[in-house]
Amino acid sequence: MPRKSAAALATIFDTKRPPPPDGLPPGAAALWVSICAGLDANYFSTGDMVLLEALCMADHQKRLCDALVLRDGPITIDGAINPAARLSNQYAGTMAALSGKLRLCKSATTRPESAGLKKALHSGLKPWESDPEMAEYFS
Repeated sequence: MPRKSAAALATIFDTKRPPPPDGLPPGAAALWVSICAGLDANYFSTGDMVLLEALCMADHQKRLCDALVLRDGPITIDGAINPAARLSNQYAGTMAALSGKLRLCKSATTRPESAGLKKALHSGLKPWESDPEMAEYFS
């Protein structure tokens, strides 16, 4: 059996990006498409689709809450915090957690023990190497 070329293998594994689920509002569907377009076609597993849908819906709901806060203000007439402001804050936390679970933010894909990060954190001379007067404190 002849070996397949790299181009032939690429066409076999070239899959379409997942379309937004039915029922997503237009803004949430646009976010879905934007996220999927910025990643490899096979980036998400089947189980990630539910999390991605929740992220898109949380973004949609947060935008609605933010619009209410813009319209009514962060403080109500009786001096209490606008409930939409509280919900917006909760949705922001949900979005942060989901984007971390889906490895969408750069910090979720960088491991602190990676060699590049260790080198960046520990670059340069140490205090006892650059200043002889400081050597006595670090020995």
